[in-house]
Amino acid sequence: MGRLHDVPRHGERDVAPSGSKTTAWEQRRDYGDLGSPQPCESKMTGKGANNLERVGNPGLVGGGPVHSRGKGGAMPAEPARALEGIGDGTQSERETASGHRNGEWLITKLELIARRARQEPRSRFTSLAHLLDEGFLAQSYRELKKNKAPGVDGVSVEEYGKDLDGNLKRLVARMKAKKYWPQPVRRTYIPKGDGQLRPLGIPAVEDKVVQMGMARILQAVFEGDFLEASYGYRPKRGCHEALKSLDRAIMANPVSFVVEVDIKGFFNHVDHKWLMECLRQRISDPSLLSLVWRNLKAGVLDEGKFKESEEGTPQGGVISPILSNIYLHYVLDLWFEKKLSKELRGHAELIRYCDDFIVCAQYRSDADRVLAEIKARLAKFGLEVSPEKTRIIEFGRFAKLNAEKRGGKPDTFDFLGFMHFCGTTLKGRFRVGRKTSGKRFRAKLKAMNTWLKAVRNAEPLPEWWRTFRAKLEGHCRYYGVSGNSRSISSYFHWAIRMVYKWINRRSQKRSYTWAEFVQYLERHPLPKVRIVHHLYAASAAS
Repeated sequence: MGRLHDVPRHGERDVAPSGSKTTAWEQRRDYGDLGSPQPCESKMTGKGANNLERVGNPGLVGGGPVHSRGKGGAMPAEPARALEGIGDGTQSERETASGHRNGEWLITKLELIARRARQEPRSRFTSLAHLLDEGFLAQSYRELKKNKAPGVDGVSVEEYGKDLDGNLKRLVARMKAKKYWPQPVRRTYIPKGDGQLRPLGIPAVEDKVVQMGMARILQAVFEGDFLEASYGYRPKRGCHEALKSLDRAIMANPVSFVVEVDIKGFFNHVDHKWLMECLRQRISDPSLLSLVWRNLKAGVLDEGKFKESEEGTPQGGVISPILSNIYLHYVLDLWFEKKLSKELRGHAELIRYCDDFIVCAQYRSDADRVLAEIKARLAKFGLEVSPEKTRIIEFGRFAKLNAEKRGGKPDTFDFLGFMHFCGTTLKGRFRVGRKTSGKRFRAKLKAMNTWLKAVRNAEPLPEWWRTFRAKLEGHCRYYGVSGNSRSISSYFHWAIRMVYKWINRRSQKRSYTWAEFVQYLERHPLPKVRIVHHLYAASAAS
């Protein structure tokens, strides 16, 4: 049996199983025609997978054609402009390192891939799928969360791990023989804050292992390409780093308007063919691309009925965050930095956390154009903005003064769970104020109340008290940003009140008086309200 990274011989195809609508596709020699994005079930053309190739590579920044189908489902071919930052060249991964294939060595291998990707941004990797061997997948398994519900096969993470070596050996054998097909995602529904239900996908454990392995490879390849404007599901670039960047963008630049954009159902509407074309900007390994394509087309099992996956990233899949970052990197980030921002009158800056992003602009005319251009840009790639959650507001140093002249108050906006408003320092100077958004505050208190009601009789008080402490600590670690101490104190106050209420409802007899409860708090202290993330200091330093 050949190695996993081996590719079909010239003229052969990776054919889907009989009866499947996921058919084999041929990969074009010219990767640059983004007017007709190609699915990944493909044969390799030209030189072999382990050779260094030089091919043309036009890309996505120029704004490819509107993604509409022609007759018979064919995609109309139209030229696209060149992609800044990605050029030509294909890099064989075999050249990066050699050694024993065990877990520690493969971590080093990923570091070498990431280093090579940064050093040669104009190259493509042709041989990556062979990294998905038993040792690498075993590491990927250990990174999975163990307390998650099973998929359609009913196998939990713990059960899969009882015969981990045997399961992985059979999995790798199927992958090498190109007989691995992901199982459908089991769909369930969880309540949302507005009373509606949110669909949630649960992949099978085996598919999670494969997705985790692919996600680690894709992260190594693309992390060096991602721009400073991109946050979320990236190393050391989380929510608070995005908030610091937003604070600096407003405080250190002549920003007077904020464009608040919400992509409607982003994860459910990612176009598969355009996503594969984005992956091909840095990867030309047909085996790895085929694995990604098959996970995209795995389908959903909803109440016993199978539904095909025509668009969107794998629901609940661990690979979805990195795929979404890659998609928006080419569709939004590069386009905004290389093209749109250079055509505006004044300063404009994008801050994106996964599919949630804000654009800061100096002039109203620029803000209007940014919003119009973003709507058109997203529409070309099968996405649309949510009208009720997308708007332009005046925000900055003069927003409060202008609002008072009109007899009103300055507008506010929500970003990453915080309401941002025009605040002032003790000396009366402008600064960005933020506090826990009202919607998020109410949702957190409701979730705490629900948990206390369920746990009060399920476990002894000393046992769930430790969990209660951890919940307060976690709340403080996330919402403990500069200027938000009052909201945190309010949350702690109501949470403690809820505890007092529910511990006295464990039976018909009252457990604690308020004085006794205060004594219990003194013997078992809770975390103190504190500021963990000092955003004002960060903006002052910049």
